[in-house]
Amino acid sequence: MNNSKRFTDTKVKALKPKERPYKTYEKGNDPGFCVQITPKGRKVFYLAYTFEGKKRFHNLGAYSSEFTLAKAREACRAAQILIDSGTDPQVERIRVIKKEETERKRIEAKKRAVTVNEVLDHYLTTLSEQTAREVNNVFTNSHCNVRKRIGNMKLRDVTDDEIDALLDLHIKRGTNRNAGKLYAFMRSAFNKAKMNKSFKLKKWQNPFEDVVKPANTNSNALNRALSAVDIKWFLNELDTSPMDEGIKNVLRIVLYTGQRVEQVSRMQWADIDLDGGVWDVPPSETKIGKKTGVGHVVPLTDPVVKLLGTMHREGAFVFAGYREGKPFSIGVFSKNLKTMIDEVDEVDEVDEVEPFTPRDLRRTVTTHMSRLGILAEIRNRIQDHSIAGIEAKHYDRHDYLPEKRAALEKWEREIQRIIGEQTEDNVVVLRA
Repeated sequence: MNNSKRFTDTKVKALKPKERPYKTYEKGNDPGFCVQITPKGRKVFYLAYTFEGKKRFHNLGAYSSEFTLAKAREACRAAQILIDSGTDPQVERIRVIKKEETERKRIEAKKRAVTVNEVLDHYLTTLSEQTAREVNNVFTNSHCNVRKRIGNMKLRDVTDDEIDALLDLHIKRGTNRNAGKLYAFMRSAFNKAKMNKSFKLKKWQNPFEDVVKPANTNSNALNRALSAVDIKWFLNELDTSPMDEGIKNVLRIVLYTGQRVEQVSRMQWADIDLDGGVWDVPPSETKIGKKTGVGHVVPLTDPVVKLLGTMHREGAFVFAGYREGKPFSIGVFSKNLKTMIDEVDEVDEVDEVEPFTPRDLRRTVTTHMSRLGILAEIRNRIQDHSIAGIEAKHYDRHDYLPEKRAALEKWEREIQRIIGEQTEDNVVVLRA
């Protein structure tokens, strides 16, 4: 072992190789700081240290024009800080490398992620030449060009919102027949993509599972907002409906919060603060959050807090589905709601209930909030929409929390007025 005083670039460069690798240590402010010289003249900085009673050497990096003596010394001191805090720097390096590798794979996977256009192209290859040409004409309709509007979107980023927006372009023109064709062809294309192993969509959820096929006649079914009479009937009917109680509670909370049914159905206890009346929706469960890593905070009004407070906690998910440890599949909500409506002969003041979907409950909230004078910006923040075209990365997830709470409390009071059922403490009781 060749001891020297404090290293300098001149001294390090002057170190000569020998027949065997050797280390030389500096005598200075960095104990254990040393450099190994290989027989070929390569110089590698190390930190010699003792961890859990064993002497170890931590590779800091090879000496070069990019990894200078100064950078090696910084790395040495950073490693020493880890040691002093009880962390083995070698274990930490492995952790960082794995994290970087995971992130690299994620980025590569995102780059490779299949787009809507690729899915449509694949679907066309499964059809005859003539049929493919006709189907592609539907995809490239001048009023609703799917390829131009969402063709470059990653398939995993497409939600029912995008699908509904496309269909609405036809609905608003009164061309429901074209909307029906677009629905059928896109649904088939997405189903085919799911079966295509090269697309690697095993865990992907088809957004068409919660999209209702447009009627062939001119209808506003995709733009349905429940009236006050409808809301009263809906909440009253839920109380006596034989459908699963978990499904009923999901639908109730959708109406009270204005959130997407898939978000409510996947609500987890770990994200709920009943004392603070807050639901902290993780980024993975929001449309914007999947792109930005920013979650969504939903204020919970008293009826929702009371409902959740009465529920038995078992497992991670608030609403346990039919499979143990899993939430409900999205399709069950539309099916159960349709069944409930179809079974109605005569209810209260209506002879017939116009069909509506779980998505219409969400639309109902924003429609009535608008009527109540709640600003569009606040409504958008409640429903986690992009604000005035600004990307969500510029959106403070806790911004406007008091305003969102005030708006939802105002909506809650309107529901109380509609159903005409108030308790002594002026809180509507949602039945668990």
